[in-house]
Amino acid sequence: MRRRMIAFWAAGLLAATTLTACGDDTTASGDGSDAADEVVITFWNTFTSSDRPAVEELVNRFNQAHAGQYKVDMTIQAGDVQAQKLMPAYQAGQGPTVVVVDASEVPGLASKGVIQAVDDAYGDGLDQSQLPKASLDATMWDGHQYGVPFSAASSMLYWNKTLFQEAGLSAAPTSMDQLVEYAQRLTKYEAGADTTNQYGFVVPDHAAVATWAVLLEAQGGSIVSDDRSRSTLGDAATIAAADFWVDAIVNHHISPVGLSGVDGDNLFNAGRAGMYINGPWATGGFDEAGIDYGIAPIPAGSATQTATAISTNMHLNAAASQAEKQAAHAFFQFWNSAESQTYWAIQTSYPPNTTAVTESAIAANQKAVAFSKAEGAKFYLGGLVNASKIDTDVIIPTIQRMTYGEGAPADLLPAAAQQIDGLLN
Repeated sequence: MRRRMIAFWAAGLLAATTLTACGDDTTASGDGSDAADEVVITFWNTFTSSDRPAVEELVNRFNQAHAGQYKVDMTIQAGDVQAQKLMPAYQAGQGPTVVVVDASEVPGLASKGVIQAVDDAYGDGLDQSQLPKASLDATMWDGHQYGVPFSAASSMLYWNKTLFQEAGLSAAPTSMDQLVEYAQRLTKYEAGADTTNQYGFVVPDHAAVATWAVLLEAQGGSIVSDDRSRSTLGDAATIAAADFWVDAIVNHHISPVGLSGVDGDNLFNAGRAGMYINGPWATGGFDEAGIDYGIAPIPAGSATQTATAISTNMHLNAAASQAEKQAAHAFFQFWNSAESQTYWAIQTSYPPNTTAVTESAIAANQKAVAFSKAEGAKFYLGGLVNASKIDTDVIIPTIQRMTYGEGAPADLLPAAAQQIDGLLN
């Protein structure tokens, strides 16, 4: 997808979420009829990466199946481009009928009134009990459902089987202590040899899946309280967790510092990274690079096992007409049908959105099966109106200062917590 949509450390997560591979704006409207009574809805998304062909194919199938009745006019664009264009388009009355954005964007869009509640879509053929609960929870606002799942997954641990074998290792780690131990054995580091060093566990800090949030929580830390009333970055447990990872990265050189998600992808693609946390969209690039890799759940830490929930969802323009609304509902149902989601999973390695798709139905793509078995997923900064600002203005620079040696966690995290408290309030 949008490889960086993410609910991740990418601002606005968008992007994976972003989260998104770069690309020029293009449109695809399928092969449907242009009959005068046909209802045309515009559809924006940021699936510019290896999963783009699957999106285009499914839109074409919808248009062919509803020729003369409904037609989806799709625009696929880079995540940063869509982020810049979306609000001005809404304000000018030219926003898309349906837009796909990361779950982290929902509070901002819903609070601004540019998207509408879609509770009635679930009474019009969509079965909530079969759809990802995490996605549905993330698109709730003010007691109403504001989105319909488009893609949903959890971050997983990729491990390079070739490098593991060379280091005398045979399987993915099952605990964070073991992960760090393996990472040290996999690392081949020489100061100044940035273009040839091999790293045991690459950890991006921006424009990527929210790896640092997972690592802190696994070791007992967190960023905000469960009730979202205050930041917990300055708590003793979070400082201890940060110490654990800063030591592994800075003193044992298991990862370069200041990495983006693209940097992490490039290191894994080049066979210079033993382990890496990412989502299913990364499989296409790793396959193309010829990497022999496995996919495993992120190991449990001393406190818990967790992962980043990654969800993009479809949202309906608040100004959509009744006819456009009906067309959008039809597309929502089509996209989340068992037939469409089976195709989606096999082609992209995403797990299917609906439980109506069995594991045997997607057995042709064992990566999709692996991602279907992820556990402990949570949304990064979920439900916060200022999630993007908290990430870009506070968390990313604080992580970078710690890993660049500009201050210890005990000195930097309490001040960062105070900044976040101001944004929460």
